[in-house]
Amino acid sequence: MHGTSDSHQMSANQRLASEVIERIFLVSSKRRSSNLQSSLLIDDALTTSDGYFTIECLDQLLFDRLHLEEIPPERICPRMSSLSDAAFQLDPMSYLFESFCRSLPFTNSNQELHVNTATACQSQIFEQAALCLLLDVEMEVDNAAAGLLRLLISSTDRQAGSEDVFTVDAFLSGVVSAEPAVNLINPLRPLFKGLLKELESLGGDSITPQPINSIHQVIQQLTQQNDHPSPNKRARLLFQPERDSLLNACTLLAKYPATAQLLLEFSFPSSGPISQEGWKYEEGILGRFLISSPLLPLQSIQTSLLECNTGGNSWAGEFFTDQIPIKPSVDADKSTIWRLTAELDDKLTVLFQNLLRTSKQSDAVKTSLFSWLGSCLHANRARKQLANTIGGHNERQQNSDLASDGFLNNLAGLLVQLCKPLLSAKAFTSSLSDAPWNLVKLDYALSDKAKTILPDLAGETKLSRHQAPSSSLSPEATFPVLTELFFLAHTSLRLAFPPLLALHFETNRQLHQWEQEAMMRSPNGLSPFMAGPLAASDDSHEGRFIHYCLRERTSRFLEQTAILGCPNRLHNYLAFVASTCRLLVELAAKNPTALSLVPELIVDNVVEVIGYLRRLNDDFIESADASDISLEPLLQFSVAFMRHTSALANPHLRARLAEILETLIPFRDDEEWNSRPNGSNLFTVSGLGFTRREQLMSNPNDPYLKETIAALLTAFVAIELAPGTDAPSSTLDTVTGAARNTEGNAGASQQEIVQTAAVSFEEKFHYRRPMYACFRFWYGKPAYDSQFKQLEDLAVKHIDDARPPLLLQFLSLLINDATFLLDEAIGFLAQLKLKERSREAAGGRFPNREDEGMFQHMSRLAKYHISLGLDNISALRRVVSLCPRLVTHPVLVDRIACMLNYFLSRLVGPKSRELTVRDKSTYGFRPELFVQEISQIYVILGLNDQSGEDQCPTTVAFLRAVVNDGRSYTAELLDQALNVLNRVSPDPQLTKKFGLVAKALRTVEVAATEDALDFEDAPDDFCDPIMGELMEDPVRLPTSNKVVDRKTIYRHLLSDAIDPFNRQPLEMSMVVPEPELKAKIQAWVAAKRAERRPTASE
Repeated sequence: MHGTSDSHQMSANQRLASEVIERIFLVSSKRRSSNLQSSLLIDDALTTSDGYFTIECLDQLLFDRLHLEEIPPERICPRMSSLSDAAFQLDPMSYLFESFCRSLPFTNSNQELHVNTATACQSQIFEQAALCLLLDVEMEVDNAAAGLLRLLISSTDRQAGSEDVFTVDAFLSGVVSAEPAVNLINPLRPLFKGLLKELESLGGDSITPQPINSIHQVIQQLTQQNDHPSPNKRARLLFQPERDSLLNACTLLAKYPATAQLLLEFSFPSSGPISQEGWKYEEGILGRFLISSPLLPLQSIQTSLLECNTGGNSWAGEFFTDQIPIKPSVDADKSTIWRLTAELDDKLTVLFQNLLRTSKQSDAVKTSLFSWLGSCLHANRARKQLANTIGGHNERQQNSDLASDGFLNNLAGLLVQLCKPLLSAKAFTSSLSDAPWNLVKLDYALSDKAKTILPDLAGETKLSRHQAPSSSLSPEATFPVLTELFFLAHTSLRLAFPPLLALHFETNRQLHQWEQEAMMRSPNGLSPFMAGPLAASDDSHEGRFIHYCLRERTSRFLEQTAILGCPNRLHNYLAFVASTCRLLVELAAKNPTALSLVPELIVDNVVEVIGYLRRLNDDFIESADASDISLEPLLQFSVAFMRHTSALANPHLRARLAEILETLIPFRDDEEWNSRPNGSNLFTVSGLGFTRREQLMSNPNDPYLKETIAALLTAFVAIELAPGTDAPSSTLDTVTGAARNTEGNAGASQQEIVQTAAVSFEEKFHYRRPMYACFRFWYGKPAYDSQFKQLEDLAVKHIDDARPPLLLQFLSLLINDATFLLDEAIGFLAQLKLKERSREAAGGRFPNREDEGMFQHMSRLAKYHISLGLDNISALRRVVSLCPRLVTHPVLVDRIACMLNYFLSRLVGPKSRELTVRDKSTYGFRPELFVQEISQIYVILGLNDQSGEDQCPTTVAFLRAVVNDGRSYTAELLDQALNVLNRVSPDPQLTKKFGLVAKALRTVEVAATEDALDFEDAPDDFCDPIMGELMEDPVRLPTSNKVVDRKTIYRHLLSDAIDPFNRQPLEMSMVVPEPELKAKIQAWVAAKRAERRPTASE
């Protein structure tokens, strides 16, 4: 009985297992009728004697089934079944996949026999699929690989649900696990060839070129004959649903070693694994996904002219295609770009995260992945220069071998997003020991691995000039993945963000130029953005060309604005640089020698990102998108690295940190210098808020805030003597004189020479302008005013030290800058007045384009100098009010007095008529503001208190210095200034106090005149050879053996540490006192005064 029962049970199990096999593979035995609607009849040899299918026969059954080239009619069951039924599927991969799908319900059954049978079936499915791939290699066909690709694409498209994706992923996982990865490389290679071909077809790359049959096409080919065959405009569309399924398929393929290795293999340039042509990295599989962007390059003038003449519209991109852009449509397009870009970033991040996970299983995948990233960045290393060139459009055309802005910015956004631990709130709130940036190992820069992946990293200039810590790294040293991603992300950000920002400014400049051209041709003089349809009313050939160029540049400007302002990326960039700042601050505090391992490009990125926010997106910091990012690391970093020169040796980079401080101060006013770009001003108006920044600056106990003034002054002083920032001493007369002397050089216009002469000057003041904004904000706040007073105490105490005190150097440079800026501004205005007359005589515009261009450029320079000059004199007034003792020290008092007298005479004296240009507002010239600022300095230094009584030593020194100025001071000058103040000053107290200063000056003038008469016949040996005045404290210069007054050489060495007579290096500690000569001078002075006393008494 027992045996019979077991036999019955076995028979029942066979029947149940056979039914599962029949339902999964849609087959039936000839010996048994099937309950299936459609099935394929299988020969009796593959069944048991009872007609049951078993697991043991599956191998042969599937092999035979998959190699059917057609379905014999006699094997169709029932006979009336359609060949389109799933049971008769001839594509091997489709049949196996569908069988796998039918097996899934059984694996979830509560019957163990069903689960075991279905699992065994799945194993056979995977083995047979792998066998199909292997056999195709032997037969030199790619049917199985092509079928697998079709499955992946159809199961991951937009219509597919998450269940479909899960199923095809499970199928793919089983197939690639059925054989060792190395065995599947060749069989799967056709799949990736097909995948790349699918991507190429999205851009129409495979379309056969049409024959050239028009002059338009001939010229078009000639203008583009030097272009490389990179993915075309259609392939770069941001919105391309067909690409999504391919990207999803690659995301699945990236999960497994064999497919991940091939995915990377087909992403390298076809010319070789390491290409020096950056654009070729756009051709591979990964590159085809990274090129998706709305960014288009600026058209050349030749292309624009061709398109305009032939009625082309190649200016039109994917977005911003309205002929006249209006704010609602611009905002809608911008929102769409932001949404699609965020979606693309997220999908690419998942793809690369899968590659990173797979790289933990396969060294080959890891090597290929980081090699692709590193070689791509290395091939595009020349993009760094695009951010440093003025008029970078021509530079970009010369560097056409580089990858596009869209590709590099997508890559940078991806790599930054992959540094996710550094972007989270934990990066700012966790304890130092748990902070994720502890996983960033800076000695990676010295490793052999870095030399392989980022070969340019070792040659990058480092932050500190300290000797790098000795490295004991072995060639096989390993690093956390976050370390490698950190350096890759910073390298890509440096190649992507600054060049795009530079292109944005260049586009804005060109857009402004075309807008000016259009306005000049407009009958009502309106901007085309104000005139609406009237903008296109000029139907002349030149008018159509101007309108075409204006429209093309407008689209490019809006595209760049949208990509730069993408909230998702901005959040990641800001979090990334803030986290980087925290890492650098900790290094400076605990391991400063490690800063000699950090490349400067990391600080470049911090400054560029924060600088962009300040100039073009100031309200982002206060937005909800940035609310989880701490601002403290930015403040700490900027103060610490400006203050301590050993932490950041490059004075240019150290000075640029002031841009970060300026971004963080909760203050913007009418004097702000770096506002949103002038020109088009296309829909850039936005309200500002400072809640977070006010909280940041309101902590009086913050140790970094207590160092801000010293930090700013250190950076201000250091940049003066840095290479490349020597301010030219030439005035406009010398510049234009040089231009006249180049008549034989037809290629160098006057405008070019002026620009060349002003480059280093503009560079220096570009660094200092943010510092002026910071001084404005902190002036009048006790905590910061006290910092100035402490620095003044130190300066007075150490005035005779070999190294001049910091505040003394700062004041000396501030006076130099004020003198230079105001003098240049006055010179430009005087020249412009003369040119305005010639221009008006010519009908309001110079007929010669070069002359008109020179006039416009000179106008901009005048406005630039005037704006900076006002900033500078305002900063000087504020500092003077806080540090009167140092300002009136003999080293400085004569210089500031002469400067004030000179500019007051130019602004209110007879020569002020030279500055009466046609429209002062055109140049931002408000002489009344300059007069008020200068008059306030007179009052601050010339009055001891509110009443003007009981003059103190500082007041006496200043008044005496003013009247001793024989170059500009006259009694009439004070009356002229008072008359002007009466007319323009809104503060009657200022006029009253200036009158008291004028009265005091007249009193001092009488005594000074008598002294001057007494010392007119002083021996030459007693007079300073530079200033021509009687010396008070003569010293000998050891390098030239000349004798000068101590205050004269002190003043000189504050800005130039060389002997003025032979240009040899010189410091104050080297000068030799001349006590004997000093005694002789004092004796002679005493004798002269003694002679005067009897005369006075008589």
